[in-house]
Parts: sequence; structure tokens; C-alpha cells
Amino acid sequence: SSGINAEWPLRPGGDVNHVKVNVDSQINTKLFLGYSGALSFRAGLIHELSENRRTWITDKFFCGGPGSVRGFYEDGIGRPLGGTMHWGAGVSLSRKLPFSPHIWGLGKFMRINHFVNAGNLGNDRKDLFVDPRVSVGSGVIMKIANFRMEINYAVPIRYQASDVVNHGLQFGIGINFM
Repeated sequence: SSGINAEWPLRPGGDVNHVKVNVDSQINTKLFLGYSGALSFRAGLIHELSENRRTWITDKFFCGGPGSVRGFYEDGIGRPLGGTMHWGAGVSLSRKLPFSPHIWGLGKFMRINHFVNAGNLGNDRKDLFVDPRVSVGSGVIMKIANFRMEINYAVPIRYQASDVVNHGLQFGIGINFM
């Protein structure tokens, strides 16, 4: 699945003075021995239309957490005031639980997941590619209706001193994960 989301001001000179673009893509494939693989990528850019008006913090990008780069607290990567550019990528390998789906019915909606996530946040291009954050880990995915819950053990292997890391168990619920 892929998507592009764009926002722009309806009235030039008004309160909103930027163009914001976000792209999101994921490729899933069946592999061998019951495993599935996923490759995910997302990136975003905010272009300010005027020097004298800055982008509001509520419009900026934030990075980190169970839905993006696991192993970091929600919005725990980079600047506390957000950034005008971001990217994130993930590779995961998952399979059904190794026991029968008839044991408590768990095998029908639970999977084991192994992942590598990377990403960065910044206000200019050089920020994005210098010292990207990287984490690895494993966990369990539970699919419930249109939602997905994850319980993972994540280990950040590249981070900066300003980041808020979550080395250990992490819980997430949502619709869109990397």
C-alpha cells in the first residue's frame, strides 16, 4: 500500500503559511516456511512559503514510538519542538505462532515479528542523513478487527544523547505501523 498526503494554505497570507507533503509506502510478500516480509518507508517535508511566518509546532513532524521507529518513546527522536523533514524505514519478518490455531484460537490472529527500524528528523537535509537512529527487536502482533496491537522487545542500536530511548518492552496499538 502507498499514499501521498499534501496540505497547503487555502488563503495565502493567512495563519497557515506552508506546504506539507507526506509519503508512505509498504510492500508485503510471502516468503518461505510460513514467513512474510514487509518493507516500509515514509518521509515528509514542510516548505515554508514566507520567511517572516514560521510553521506552528502542531504542524511539524515528530518521529519515534511503536508506530514508527520502535525502541524510542513516542516522539522521542530529535528535537522536542519537532522538525520540518523526516524519514523512516522498516524491514520486518513475521510468521504465525508455531502452535496450532486451535489452542485458544490464538494462532488465527497472532504473529511473531522481527524488525529493524531506522529514521531521522530535522530542519534541513543534512540533519536527515547524519546519524540516523536505528533499532532492532522482536515481538508479537495481534490483529483485532481493523486495529493492530504489538508487544515488542526493542533495542536502539544508534541514537543521540537528546533522544528518549525505550530499551526493552514497548506496547503499541494503531492502524499504521512500519
